[in-house]
Amino acid sequence: MKPLHIAASLLIAVIWGLNFTIIRFGLDEFTPLAFAGWRFVLGALPVFVLPRPAISWKALAGTGIFLFAGQFVFLFFAMEAGLPPGLSSVLVQLQGPLTLVLAALFLRERATTEQWAGLCVATIGVILIGRSVEGSASLFAVAIALLSALSWAAGNLFLRETRAASVLSVTAWASLIPPLPLLTIGVLHDGWAPTLAPILEPTWRGWLVLFYTVVPVMWLGYLLWGTLLRTYPAGKVGPVSLLVPCCALVFSALLTGESVGGLRLLGVAVVLGGVGLGIFASSWRR
Repeated sequence: MKPLHIAASLLIAVIWGLNFTIIRFGLDEFTPLAFAGWRFVLGALPVFVLPRPAISWKALAGTGIFLFAGQFVFLFFAMEAGLPPGLSSVLVQLQGPLTLVLAALFLRERATTEQWAGLCVATIGVILIGRSVEGSASLFAVAIALLSALSWAAGNLFLRETRAASVLSVTAWASLIPPLPLLTIGVLHDGWAPTLAPILEPTWRGWLVLFYTVVPVMWLGYLLWGTLLRTYPAGKVGPVSLLVPCCALVFSALLTGESVGGLRLLGVAVVLGGVGLGIFASSWRR
């Protein structure tokens, strides 16, 4: 990679890694449904200046429902249930191996032996993490985080159909899908006041969280990520995603006091090793 693109890769890892801790702070301000709903309200603002991407409505809706709404609602609920930011960032990385499973089931694609081996290794890591969270977070929270990874993986199948379109344009237009259903369910589940908190009871901390999760994370992050994917093979860019949970663990330790050691650290290492095995195996074969 060129030095500028290496710097962009590191910036993505830092921005997305810090995002998990910022989400933890955001859940002190908003309910998960309100947080997700308003995040995508703001994320959709560029549709006023960006044309609709030349992709099918099915791809757009699938991206909005699974990659955006499902992934983040499950993630927010998992973190609200007590799953720490760093550990959450590790578990959602299972979207990579899970994408292979869904592609094999629904698209009849054949994964390599190494990729299946990576999934098995990552699964062992999840079991270790599940045993390590006893007393600090519920297994239910771990399960919700895995649903987030599964929703992300399902969204990846729809995202494949958007390769020819602008990443920023797809992001903005797909962000139109989640807000109305999420905020409607939020009103029914939490009531009017919590759902409309950013407007009825705005706080500088709440809006700073929304700003960070939209402007650097969605707009800048996806723009840089799309640029890298268009410039280099996916196998060369993919390993950058492994830096995200590493940064997330560091930021969470510094800002929230999250402790990672013993069995939990072993589980984290095994999960990332399994994900890395799948990524690098694909790169080596190509």
